[in-house]
Amino acid sequence: MALSKKEKNLMNVIYGIATQNAGQCLVTPLEILAKIPYKVKFSELDLQPILDALSYDGYFEYELTSKKSEPVYLITLKEKGNAYEREKKHDRRKIYTRIIMTIICALLSWAVKMIIDAIIK
Repeated sequence: MALSKKEKNLMNVIYGIATQNAGQCLVTPLEILAKIPYKVKFSELDLQPILDALSYDGYFEYELTSKKSEPVYLITLKEKGNAYEREKKHDRRKIYTRIIMTIICALLSWAVKMIIDAIIK
């Protein structure tokens, strides 16, 4: 998963809303923006291009409709969107594995250095 910070935050919001309603949801842009953390610089202008990118990547399908003259997105998760949480856990596990392997390699290198220093002296 090579999603940017904004894409991850938007996907977290959409996944959270859609999974409560069997993979589909009606949501306004303001509802989406209200659930994105404040520490992420996310504006209403960023919303449409990121939705297009996530839709193109196969996470969900969406339609822009209007309800009482207010824009509303009808979002339906696809197979990749339904597996988003599992994919996130897999990526986290992969990062932890890399960190542990790096630590093991560093310790092994240190041990080899100490053995070689002991042999040389």
